[in-house]
Amino acid sequence: MGALRFLLAFSVLISHLGIRINGLTPGVIAVIVFYLIAGHVVARLWRTWRHQPDGCGRFYRDRAWRILPQYTAALLFATLIWAGGAQSPFIANRPGWSDWLANILIVPLNFYMYTGQDGFTLIPPAWSLGAETQFYLMAPLLLSQKLSIILMVFAISFGIFALAQVQILDTDHYGYRLIPGVLFIFLLGALHELAYRYTSLRKLLIVLWSLNLIYLLWLFTVGQYLPYNAEVALGLMIAMPLLALLGKPKVVARNNSIRTQLDRRLGELSYGVFLYHFPVIWLLKLQAPVLAASDIFAVIALSVCCAAIGHWVIERPLWSRFRPVL
Repeated sequence: MGALRFLLAFSVLISHLGIRINGLTPGVIAVIVFYLIAGHVVARLWRTWRHQPDGCGRFYRDRAWRILPQYTAALLFATLIWAGGAQSPFIANRPGWSDWLANILIVPLNFYMYTGQDGFTLIPPAWSLGAETQFYLMAPLLLSQKLSIILMVFAISFGIFALAQVQILDTDHYGYRLIPGVLFIFLLGALHELAYRYTSLRKLLIVLWSLNLIYLLWLFTVGQYLPYNAEVALGLMIAMPLLALLGKPKVVARNNSIRTQLDRRLGELSYGVFLYHFPVIWLLKLQAPVLAASDIFAVIALSVCCAAIGHWVIERPLWSRFRPVL
């Protein structure tokens, strides 16, 4: 799924350059697909480690080493750009100690709508990383429960999401950003992995996809568009069959084909592209406050270069020494 992850990161990048597709924000669709992939990956990891000695510790260490090295590098890079005079609504506030702490801890960034943290967020897309981290923290406990308990939590979160769709709760916050309303999306990814052991789940997944398709068709015909109900529904419609297709367990074998190598390399760059593109945009705007259309290619190229350096110089050496091996 490396190429898919890169495409998703690229979609987030172009969204932050103001590019829309038929009025929809591709980055929002990408975040929803990311949520499902995260849930699927975590369920597979936890299935492997849950009965091993220190399985919970190994899980948390794996997630920490996956997230933090590249994030820390991107945070330092963004700090340098900010100190160099970059201007953006996301770094407009004068930071206090709590702002720095929130940027370091990641999780508080997800609550910017209550704290105003988006006035000083050095990696603006990291709010979604905050939601993802919250899921990681609760995943071992959740996924250790009986399937009935997992489905109950799924239903509660889906209920909160549904209240957001009818505007009883804020559609943007509880239908896209905050963990109470999007936890079911992570769990939906986990259910795709569990469906290989619980075949009854396959029918449930088909029913959920069909209901989502009906809702999406309604939104595109007579429904009311609210940020970002159409993008979320479209993300779910795309992600579920993709995950069913690409997430199937495979026999582990050495494969050095060009296609496999390209998929792997693109996957290695995806996280860095997601993290670095905002600081890169700010860096370019130091030279020209208004980016021209041709500057889009510069943003893409520099983001990919930063991602490659971050992976090979920072992530790879640290992973080889500290990240748990399956």
